[in-house]
Parts: sequence; C-alpha cells; structure tokens
Amino acid sequence: MRLAKTFYCALAACAFLAGSASASDFSHECRSADGLYEMNDEELHASDNDQSAIPYETISDKILSQRNGYCLSHGRRFEFQSKTYVRRVRIRVEGEPVEVELLCQLAADGLPAAYNCDKEVVTLDTTSGNGGGNPADSTNSSATWLHNGSVMRLEANGNARVFSYEKPRPGMRKAGARPGDVVFEGERQGETYTGTAYIFSRDCGRHGYPVAGNVTNGDRAVVLEGQAPVLDDNCKIKSYRHDRLRFEYVRR
Repeated sequence: MRLAKTFYCALAACAFLAGSASASDFSHECRSADGLYEMNDEELHASDNDQSAIPYETISDKILSQRNGYCLSHGRRFEFQSKTYVRRVRIRVEGEPVEVELLCQLAADGLPAAYNCDKEVVTLDTTSGNGGGNPADSTNSSATWLHNGSVMRLEANGNARVFSYEKPRPGMRKAGARPGDVVFEGERQGETYTGTAYIFSRDCGRHGYPVAGNVTNGDRAVVLEGQAPVLDDNCKIKSYRHDRLRFEYVRR
C-alpha cells in the first residue's frame, strides 16, 4: 500500500508539477456515500478508525468533472488541477467481498499563498452528465460542492445563498478553517451572486470582504471575485489583493 501511495504521488503531484514551482497545496480525498469509509492519498480506512489501512482493489474510476490549467504570476507559470470522480473498490468484510463506491476530490495548486494569479489559463474544463436540474438555481436546497480541494455545502433559501465548509482541505485546516465555517454569504439575483466572502488566518481569525460573480457551466459552477485584505503581523489590513473563488457542483 505504501508503494502504491508513493507511485501515485509521482504521477499525480510530482510529475504534474514538473517544470513549475512546487505545489503549495495538494489534497486527494474520497468518502463513501454512507460515511463508513474514507480514503486519503490512496489509503482506505474505516471512518471511525484511521489507524489501520484496509486493503482494496480498484474496480473503476468515473470522472465527473476535471479542470486543469495554470496561473501566471511573477513571470512564472504555476500549474493547477482539480478533479471530481467516483471510484468503485472491492474490499473484504469478514472474509466476504464487498464493493464500495467513493466520491473523490483531487486538487493541486502550485501558486504560493503569498502570490496573486495575474492571469489564469484553463487548458481543460469538463463535466460529464447533467445530473438533473440546476444546483445553483434551486431556491430551497442543500447541495455538496468543491472549492480548491475542500468539500463545501451550499445552503439556498429563496434568494439567500451560503457556502460553508463541510470538510476543509488540509491547508485550510492549518489556517484555522473548521467544518461549518462560512466562506460566502449573500444572495442570488438572476445569474449574479453578490455578498461577503471570508479569508481565514489561524492567528487573525476570519475577515470578510465584498465579492460578486456569476453562475457558469449550466449552473454547475459559481465564480466570485473581489479584493481580499492582506493582514500584517498585528492583524491589521495593510493592502488588498485580487481574489477569485470558484465553487464546482458535486452532488445533491
């Protein structure tokens, strides 16, 4: 299992970022619909016991959406990738073969946290299937989305919209984000979202700033932009940087 994990890293992260800066954030996590199993970096565990890896055989991977590209910043090129897919695996429970279906999210971003993306170039952006309905357009719903490798929850009530963390990626957990923390709150009018987004800092807490944007990709993505505050060592705002947030629909 350890060999498989190392081999995967070589394919998905190391080779992916060859010729560019080292990845500032990488996340690859899977979870079964019933919540009994989780997979982190190719190692499968029972959700209530993350100490012992469970041997498994991969039966199939079905890609739901994938987005690749790069950011230009400081005269350099920083690759990024996000992928949502369904993995079916076979394990043994009390000696009997059992098939488990996992929803997986992979995200790799080579842009250092201190850099701004001056220009984003998308080289691949796909979504397979319609999934029924327009998830960003529902006026009373709760749906799961993906944002930079974090699993998000969208709560919609009338025109009101709230994106909150369901499972923050490791980098955001280090920054102080916790499940349930709100990343965006505002409203939708037509195709436009407006409201307040939040940055997180372990030392300085949460700071809000105004953002606006539109739904795209048949209402299966929301892209917001604004001027995020940059804080000094005393948690005072010293400047602002352009920030772009993208939320991609996973499932209802």
